[in-house]
Amino acid sequence: MTERQLALLPADPPRWGGPPAVPAVPIRTSGQTEYSVTCSGPGGCGAHHRHVSTGIKTGPCGAEYSISDPNDDPP
Repeated sequence: MTERQLALLPADPPRWGGPPAVPAVPIRTSGQTEYSVTCSGPGGCGAHHRHVSTGIKTGPCGAEYSISDPNDDPP
């Protein structure tokens, strides 16, 4: 799937078969919101990773997971 195609899909990838969503804690830093996740999915390392946006993410350990937008309606 190309980036252009991904942009057309809903913000919550598990709704359309993307990787499972992980619980994320929004953290307000100077001027932006970051999302802290515990890398507990398949292939996860158990560490905490921080990301600056929602969507499909690959952690530094190589695990792939989704961070859902907290403003989206639940599925």
